[in-house]
Amino acid sequence: MDPRVIDRLLRDVSETEAEEISCSECFDLLSPGVELDLAGSTPAPMLIRLAQHLRQCGVCRDEFETLRDFLRSEPDDRT
Repeated sequence: MDPRVIDRLLRDVSETEAEEISCSECFDLLSPGVELDLAGSTPAPMLIRLAQHLRQCGVCRDEFETLRDFLRSEPDDRT
C-alpha cells in the first residue's frame, strides 16, 4: 500500500471525534459556515464540527469551497 494512503488513513483516524456530523448535517451548515469564514469570525462550536467534517470529506469540502468562491465573486451590495 502507498505510504501516502496509509498516512492519510492514520490522520483521518486520529482526527475522528466521538460525535461527528453527517454529510446532510454538514450541507445544512455550509451557508452559515461560509458566511462566518468570509467575515473572519471565530467559529461557533457547531461550526467547529463542520470544519472537522470538511477536513475528512472531500465532497462536502468541494461544496464549501464552491459556495465560498461564488460568494467572493459576488459584488457587495451592503455599501
